[in-house]
Formats: sequence, C-alpha cells, structure tokens
Amino acid sequence: MIGVPVRTKAGLLLGRLKSMDFDAETGKLNALHVKVRGPVPGLLDDELIIAWVQVISMGEDEIVVADDFAEQGAAKVRKWFALLSGTRPIVTSYRT
Repeated sequence: MIGVPVRTKAGLLLGRLKSMDFDAETGKLNALHVKVRGPVPGLLDDELIIAWVQVISMGEDEIVVADDFAEQGAAKVRKWFALLSGTRPIVTSYRT
C-alpha cells in the first residue's frame, strides 16, 4: 500500500502513504505517515502523521481520512497548494 494517495473525506489530496506504525505487542495499526510534496519534488517535502482513529477507509487505490484529521496538517497542504497555484493564502488570525 506504500504510495497510495491519501485524501480527506471532502476530497483534498494530502499526499501519499509513506509508512505505517504498528503496535509491536498487539499488531494494531496506530498511525499512517503521509508524504506531502513540497513545491519542487524532493525539496521542502513534509510528513503528516494521521492517527488510526481518523482513518475512514483504506483501499488498494485510496485511503480516506476525516476532514478534521489535524488542522495543522491541513494548513500545510493549503500552504503548498497556494504556492503551487500562485494564489495568496488567506490570513485568518494575527498575533502580535
């Protein structure tokens, strides 16, 4: 399953499955590691860790996770999308 696309339920492509974490004692799947491509492949790539409880479905062709899997992870994906598409990200909060 390594390399399978990982999407949110709403259809946002997060990246591709890089690896999986299993509990050594029980064999239970704990988390997925998803590789997020940077604006230039191989440069500024990132990784998301998605807890098993946030996985909705896993298939041979796609993995679907909850839309709110991790706001921080979704923010990274939106940032890269904005850079690639040439749009400017919207600032939703500002701290001084």
